[in-house]
Amino acid sequence: MEIRFQPALLQEVIDSFVEKTEREGDPTYYKEFHEHADPIYEKFILEDRESEFKKLYQYLFGIWGFSDIVRDSFNEYPLLKEKVGIVLVKGVLKEDQEGVDILRKWGSVEKGLAQEFEEKGMKGVGIKLIPRRFYDPALTRYCRHELMHISDMIDPLFGYDPDTKLGQNPGEESLILQRYRVLWSLSVDSRLVTAGKEPMLSKEDRFKEFRSWYRKIPPPQLKSVFEGLWQTAYFTHSELIEMAGDILRVMDRAVDVGRWRGPELENRIMLMPGFPARCAGSPPIRGSRTWGRNWSRTCSTSSVRITQAGT
Repeated sequence: MEIRFQPALLQEVIDSFVEKTEREGDPTYYKEFHEHADPIYEKFILEDRESEFKKLYQYLFGIWGFSDIVRDSFNEYPLLKEKVGIVLVKGVLKEDQEGVDILRKWGSVEKGLAQEFEEKGMKGVGIKLIPRRFYDPALTRYCRHELMHISDMIDPLFGYDPDTKLGQNPGEESLILQRYRVLWSLSVDSRLVTAGKEPMLSKEDRFKEFRSWYRKIPPPQLKSVFEGLWQTAYFTHSELIEMAGDILRVMDRAVDVGRWRGPELENRIMLMPGFPARCAGSPPIRGSRTWGRNWSRTCSTSSVRITQAGT
C-alpha cells in the first residue's frame, strides 16, 4: 500500500511543530531543523532551494515519526492492507473539513494510479487533517476509529451502500442520517473496546450522544436499549439503517443492564470535544465526491510517497 502526503501539509506540520516545541522550552527540533536547513541557503542558489527544502521536510516528517501514525493505523486492519492500494493525505484549514473516506472520484494528478488500482479491485482512501493533528495524542485513536468505518465500508458482509435512499422528505432524511452516524460510531467504539483498543469516545460519552438522538425512548428503558447496542458484536449497513429509521427496531435491542448505571439522565444536548463528530457537515452514507477535485487542485505530481514494505 502506497501512502502519499501533500507536500504543503508536510511543511506546515514541521514548521508548526518546530515553533510549538521551541515555544514550550524544548529547542531540540528547532536545532535539528536548522542543522539541515541552514546549509541549503549556503550551498544552493535560489532556484534550487525549493526542491531541497521539499526533500528536507519529507525527511524530517519521516524520522520524527509523523508518517508512522498513519501507517501504523492501517496495520491494525488487515482487510484495509489487502484492499487499499493508495492513501492520499492532504491538509485542511478547519476541523469541520477533516475526515477519512473512500475515494469515489479521482483528480487528474492520480488518474493513472486510480486505473491501476481499480483494475486490481483495490480502493483508494483519502485522509484530510489540519496540520496540528499530527502532534495531537488523540490522532492515533481518531485514525483507528475512522479506519474501522472504512474497513466496514469495504467489507462485503457489512453491505455498505452510499446511495441508500432514506426518508420521505429532507427533514426525515437528515434525522435518519444523524442517527445512522450515532449508531455506527457507537458500534465502532464498542468493537474497539472489546478488542482492547482505546476508543474515540468512552462508553459514557457514546451513551450521552445516543440519548440526545433517541429522546422518545422512555428513560427507564434507555440504558437497557443502549447496553444492548453496545454489547452487539456487529451491525450491518441495513441493520443500522433500519434502527436509524424506526425507533421500535432500536428498542428491540434492550437487554438487562446489570451493574452498568451509565451517566445520570439529563435533558440536555452533549457538546462533542476534540475531533469533529463523524461526518460532521456531511451525511455518513456517502463517498467523497469532492476529494479528487480538491486533491488535483492542491497537490502536484511531486506529492510525497511513503510505501509500506510487504504490502
